[in-house]
Amino acid sequence: MKRYRRLLVFTCLLALSPISLSQTEDQINRMAKAVQFDDLAEVKKLLQAGISPNLLVRGGNPIAIYAVRENARQTLDYLLTLKNLDVDQPNLSGETVLMMASLNGLLPEVRVLVDKRSADINKTGWTPLHYACTNGHLEISEFLINKGAKVNALSESDTTPLMMAVRSGNIRLVRLLLDRGADLQIRNHQGFSAIDVADLFNQEEISQGLRSRWEKLYKTKYEGGPKPVLVESKPKG
Repeated sequence: MKRYRRLLVFTCLLALSPISLSQTEDQINRMAKAVQFDDLAEVKKLLQAGISPNLLVRGGNPIAIYAVRENARQTLDYLLTLKNLDVDQPNLSGETVLMMASLNGLLPEVRVLVDKRSADINKTGWTPLHYACTNGHLEISEFLINKGAKVNALSESDTTPLMMAVRSGNIRLVRLLLDRGADLQIRNHQGFSAIDVADLFNQEEISQGLRSRWEKLYKTKYEGGPKPVLVESKPKG
């Protein structure tokens, strides 16, 4: 039994990142507070004391992602200059700093991440373009597409950037994606197309425009969303 316990403890230690093991709880809390208040002087002081810029703080977020969440722009801009910052390090939800900067409309930081730090634009699953489209950020979406972002990238649920743009209600963004090759025929794991998403979120003008485009492309009217799944009743015993 003792041997088993020692093995279990050893296994748990291996599961922890070296960064987590090397930082004290006090250091983690101090860094989180400094980022939260965008206290760049304190952030620099803690980094100089040996804290890693890739440290996970509150909510399992790397410092840079936490800076985006807290709108700590001074801290974020400084972190992006550090060579030892892993710009593709995800948080516990699989989000990267480029994804979060795209979601929050931080175009200058998005440019730095792509042009100077070579952040991953086309990661598997949800992408920075999905996130930019979620909040209808036209300029960021266009920038990402110009840099090679896949217009028809599929999330784990087969959601496309077009579907997220439709949901945001930004007609100009929807038009941009269509002009750059967004596929109207793609359906998510629930069987919904971008047209169905427009209907679900009461985007009437977008729905009408997409239906008109569908008719021109495929020479037929769009028939609506997925058919309901019929559940067979169990035989009575």
